[in-house]
Amino acid sequence: MSHEEPTLKDIADMLAILKPEQIEAIMKDIPKNNGAYKIDYSARIKRLYINELYFKSAISPHHVVSFEEYKGHDEGIRQQALSGVDRKELVLV
Repeated sequence: MSHEEPTLKDIADMLAILKPEQIEAIMKDIPKNNGAYKIDYSARIKRLYINELYFKSAISPHHVVSFEEYKGHDEGIRQQALSGVDRKELVLV
């Protein structure tokens, strides 16, 4: 005996039989916000915070004597931003 999936017409026929009170009772059991449309932005927020921290702390090459000094300072800032030393606790609402 095979079990066939109900089609939309079958579902519509079943709903046509129900009284409004029965439909209301069924709908009451279905959560209104079931989380199907929630998007997790935590990785994006973390990436934006690291970028903000880096660019807030980074210096311009013309502010140092040599390019090697700039590269060393830049690498230090990059490592500090990636390590999360100055990380704030993010509270997502």
